[in-house]
Amino acid sequence: MEVTPVEVKQYFNGFKKEVLERQTHWEEIDPRPHAVGVFVRLRRLTWYEEILPKIEEAIALIEDIEEKQLFIK
Repeated sequence: MEVTPVEVKQYFNGFKKEVLERQTHWEEIDPRPHAVGVFVRLRRLTWYEEILPKIEEAIALIEDIEEKQLFIK
């Protein structure tokens, strides 16, 4: 099964939206106010901060591929 760049771009846009929603949730709510909860929350927020730029890079790369495909045609 072949996946088109448009489908991949839609996937990454959806994933980015989901990650941003989760990040917002964890920035607003800390379910465990004791020390372990703070560290778990910090680890989650750090992961979101690391993954978001990678998602944006992937979307930009897909857009570049789409532009090059249009140029070649």
